[in-house]
Amino acid sequence: MSMLKNYRFSIMLLSGVLMGAVVGIYFGPQAKVLQPVADIFLNLIFCLIVPVVFFSVASSIANMDGVGKLKKILLIFLAVVIGSGLVTCMLALGTIKLINPTDGLSIDFGTTAVNTQASLSIVTMLTVSDFSLLLSKNSMLPLIIFTILLGISLSLMGEKANPVKNYLNVMVEAFSRMVAIVMYLAPLGIACYFAVLIGVIGSQVISSVARVTIIYIIFTLLFFVITSSLYAWWGGGNKGLKIYWKYIWLPMTAAMGTCSSTACIPVNMQAAHKMNIPKSIYDIVIPLGGSVHKNGVVAVQIMKVAFLFAVFNRPFGIDAIGMAILVAMISGIIVGTIPSGGFIGEVLIATAFGFPPEVIPVIVIMGTISDSFCTMLNVTSDTAISMVIARMVEGEDWIDRTESDISFQKIDEVRV
Repeated sequence: MSMLKNYRFSIMLLSGVLMGAVVGIYFGPQAKVLQPVADIFLNLIFCLIVPVVFFSVASSIANMDGVGKLKKILLIFLAVVIGSGLVTCMLALGTIKLINPTDGLSIDFGTTAVNTQASLSIVTMLTVSDFSLLLSKNSMLPLIIFTILLGISLSLMGEKANPVKNYLNVMVEAFSRMVAIVMYLAPLGIACYFAVLIGVIGSQVISSVARVTIIYIIFTLLFFVITSSLYAWWGGGNKGLKIYWKYIWLPMTAAMGTCSSTACIPVNMQAAHKMNIPKSIYDIVIPLGGSVHKNGVVAVQIMKVAFLFAVFNRPFGIDAIGMAILVAMISGIIVGTIPSGGFIGEVLIATAFGFPPEVIPVIVIMGTISDSFCTMLNVTSDTAISMVIARMVEGEDWIDRTESDISFQKIDEVRV
């Protein structure tokens, strides 16, 4: 029952896809009468994107503080997150080039214009010429950069910024509840969209999505085994490798059962303690990693971009690859730091490369199908990089030392 409850929303989404596909196949082009329902859902999501990103990111950064050892841990954590994210991107791109799961894809999304120049300008990708231009879903990256700078500025102001911080926190809660309300419409909106899509285009979209998703799942399993082993060995040598594989199974199965990195923080901290990772490190890295270290997301975003480039017959050249890496890295952060980050990650892909909004439900389904494997990779990577950070902060012999003066809290006492 608990697993059914955890997967309930994903099951509802997939059921919506199935029902929509059946309706589309049965009624054909006549299913287009459902288009307004699908558009209402998408428009509600679009309207929430800018305020959700602004308030959530600004609040998160404004409330940060830390000095001394904490600063060192955070800097190393940031470097490891960026480094591991780049490695993930390179391996995902290599897999795409080697296997080419998008070969022969062709899906007609209608006559909506595709802005092929949107992916070619770094300046317009990262900045806008006027503040008012930030208030658009088409300016996601400039908005995120602006919001990060605002959050840092508020953090540096100390107690003087408390009223603004409190306001941001309240607005985060308010928009979180708005997102929860809107997401009740997701199964219906997705069902209507797929009814129209299948009715007008045909069943090719289902087989195309399934092919790329299967490749991603295989990639995820291999990536988990190989990279986690390398991180554990680098962080703790042969002893670290052995102890990692002895205690990682509970976080791994919890991740696949809950599809939530945040929900796995307590069991992941317990596993880190059993691996003898210093408490001062896993207390920071595991919760923070649960929000911003998402190798599973990075990999699937790369594959989604490659999928869409194949669908629209656009060349996936060096400039597009560079932009895809940037979008994937940012998506890996926003998915865990803002409500409905997954949907916003899909919007970021569409707007960054000039794809029509009709592609968003399709790549959302790709993420939904592979969600449990994606979460598994996210969660298990946090424990592995904790071992790497332990070596860089505490020295090579950290695994042979114990923190006898610090006891681990019982699992039911850990606060997420």
